[in-house]
Amino acid sequence: MEKDLDIEEYTDPADDPMVPHTLVLKPGLVIHSVYNGYWFWGRPSATDLWHDLREVTREIRPDWDLSTPGLRERWEAGDRAPFYGWNKRPAVSEG
Repeated sequence: MEKDLDIEEYTDPADDPMVPHTLVLKPGLVIHSVYNGYWFWGRPSATDLWHDLREVTREIRPDWDLSTPGLRERWEAGDRAPFYGWNKRPAVSEG
């Protein structure tokens, strides 16, 4: 498998280790970012992952920015489809 992925560490043929990789994926298993390397500097920090996941979420959530044109109007019309989680809640009557 490591040969298929081309992650074999070629500088240490005696131990045959693999170069560690971290992938950040979008829905559908689409690769957003790849980190590779040994030790501290080659791996993503919690902050790196936080930024990557923020970017991915911004791309896939239509309600990320509530100032998006038309979003308030959809909310006021009772269309909860673009608002994460609201389509799973029972309808609330506003009075």
